[in-house]
Amino acid sequence: MASPSNILFRLYQRTIHSLAFYPTVIALGFLLLCIVTMSIEYQSWLMSIKQKIDIGLVRNADNARLILGTLVGGILSLMVFSFSMVMVVLNNAAAALSPRVIPGLVSSKSHQKTLGVYLGTILYSLLLITTIELNGSDKVPSLGVLISLGLGIGCLGLFVHFIRSISQSIQVEHILSNLFTTTHCKLQGRIKKMQALETSPEWPNDQNWAQTRSQRSGYFKALNVAAANQILKENDLQMTVLVHHGFFVSAGHPLFKTNRPGNEEICQQLLDCFDFFIEEYASIHYFFGCKQISEIAVKALSPGINDPGTAIKAIDLLSVLFTQRLQLPDFDVAELDDEPPRLYIRELTVAQLLQLVLGSIRTYGGADPGVLTTLLQALKNMLYACPQTRYQNEIIDYAKSVLDTADAQLLNPRDRQELNAFVQRFNAAPLQNETALKPLEIDAR
Repeated sequence: MASPSNILFRLYQRTIHSLAFYPTVIALGFLLLCIVTMSIEYQSWLMSIKQKIDIGLVRNADNARLILGTLVGGILSLMVFSFSMVMVVLNNAAAALSPRVIPGLVSSKSHQKTLGVYLGTILYSLLLITTIELNGSDKVPSLGVLISLGLGIGCLGLFVHFIRSISQSIQVEHILSNLFTTTHCKLQGRIKKMQALETSPEWPNDQNWAQTRSQRSGYFKALNVAAANQILKENDLQMTVLVHHGFFVSAGHPLFKTNRPGNEEICQQLLDCFDFFIEEYASIHYFFGCKQISEIAVKALSPGINDPGTAIKAIDLLSVLFTQRLQLPDFDVAELDDEPPRLYIRELTVAQLLQLVLGSIRTYGGADPGVLTTLLQALKNMLYACPQTRYQNEIIDYAKSVLDTADAQLLNPRDRQELNAFVQRFNAAPLQNETALKPLEIDAR
């Protein structure tokens, strides 16, 4: 049976990315505001203030109903139009960019907050209309009507902001920038966490540890670290997670190891800490952001889109992210305040990350000398940014695979000469060994 903390953890993971999250919270806030307004509307102290200040206050019940009814109808039309535009943007993004960016666009906080204010204003106005009918024509909630007018004007301002936001959302540069910013923040958070550790952690020797297999199938996306750490501390255990984020786990696949065998109940508690779902959000793990940027680049290289400039920009952004990744080990740890880490999570190696993220770009852009040159430029930047990195062999090996692709697909001698000129600049980067790239043969074709 799932523990309450893990149930809340899964609910939280799905709620914060749901389109209905912010609208529900904001609408409940407006409901509370309406209740507060109605509770003080006819208080003696407020009635005396309204008698002295008459600006903007409605005294006639019919006028109040007309104003509130007009607001409800108008804002409802705004809401329908606004989110029809959202559906159009999502459809275009799926066709021109990548279906994997759709969850991130759907969970846009700006769009959710706009929808929430629309719904809250409609709810507020409807409740005020019922108040007028209950109290009769001699009592008019003039303060509530004035607040509704202010909310209606605010909705018009939000509509203008929404049009501006939606016009940006269809621009590939805007989507790439958002993905890059989110992914970069995740990497910076990981780097700061590693730097805060007193000693550099090392992956434990778990070769003879007890292995536990998965009982569910799905994409491993999140782990309830707090709950897992609590279980490990209570039972004096250490644990290594054998799969990386985004890995498809089938039932029976080895999932984690513990330094000593635990009973069935402990294993079930630890298995319950894993969360599997389909959507990929850049805010969860940096790999998902890198992968989405890569898929946008591949889509741009397709014959239907034919936009190599977008692919080149995506490669440049990925080079910055990879440079940050070089500062991290090939695993993550869940730190504890009063003792060494007990939970270790396997991550993609640099070689695997380069292949999974840049492999498709190299394949689909193999006949474009600009794309191949940019790939080599990205790898060269990684060497310059971290000249002492232990990942130099992986970077050089991948650069060789780029040259192999160029050798197989670039037939024009001028293109091969240009690539060879860049190979010379690549070999001038600070290398810790004598390995260098070999230029392409010009007369081979």
